[in-house]
Amino acid sequence: MRIDETIAALERVAAREVGRGSEALAAPAAGGLSAAARSLAAGAPDAAVFTGFFIPGAEPPAAETDGPLGAVQIAAALRLLGGRCRLVTDEPCAPVVEAAVAAAAPGLPVDVAPLRGYEEWAAALLPRYGRLTHLIACERAGPGVDGRPRNMRGEDIGAHTAPLDRLYRAGSAFRIGIGDGGNELGMGLLPADLIGRVVASGERIRCVVGADALLVGGTSNWAAAALVGALSLLRPEVPELRTLLKPAWSYDLLTAIVRAGAVDGVRRRPTLSVDGLDWPAYAAPLSEIAELVRAGR
Repeated sequence: MRIDETIAALERVAAREVGRGSEALAAPAAGGLSAAARSLAAGAPDAAVFTGFFIPGAEPPAAETDGPLGAVQIAAALRLLGGRCRLVTDEPCAPVVEAAVAAAAPGLPVDVAPLRGYEEWAAALLPRYGRLTHLIACERAGPGVDGRPRNMRGEDIGAHTAPLDRLYRAGSAFRIGIGDGGNELGMGLLPADLIGRVVASGERIRCVVGADALLVGGTSNWAAAALVGALSLLRPEVPELRTLLKPAWSYDLLTAIVRAGAVDGVRRRPTLSVDGLDWPAYAAPLSEIAELVRAGR
């Protein structure tokens, strides 16, 4: 199988349907994985990865398991490529994101946005972000048509979510969006009527911020794994990338962030699951992604 065909296959596996319309949303974004991977693989990127989706109704409230895992996987891959990377989140999600970094990418910088005093914090960072080559959002809520970030239930979570979209739009960096429900940064690239038809309350929750390349997953973590898989295919001289694709790598990181308080965004409690998927169901696409990369080399 040629590399282009394998990357297309990775894109399809990542978008596997879990009941929220991911396959329909992925159709107009086809080719986004190849565009994102080729842009990152072309040199040594200097990137920021935005993540953290807070679930205020969880017991206890915390960031969800989808997002931080994929964000750290991407960041670790970019460092292996010789690039520089930092994670970006906000105070409510910081404990989970920082635990993910400690477990799988020690030393990776994390910028934590305050909920109060955000404008001053962002203004101080804008010059640095404006010089980055890539801005990547992995399961990060973005503003809807009314300017408010909303979860899949249509609830306004602005009181728990810093407006990181302002940094995500900074400068002339290549912007990559990764999402699974229409309400994440980057999803503004999709037709509004499509999200309205496919996603419950889609017209209300859809994020209006687009991207240069969009990756749609059944879970956002799957799309992040597909991106690392594509990078492995494009940069075969870095075999260490394949380690990040092993399901065991993801299991260990999932365990670490759940211990730090991360919750399943669907079940709203700390379990070793992602978006309502227990480990065996969640891990199946990860295994397929790793096998596609192995066979496609």
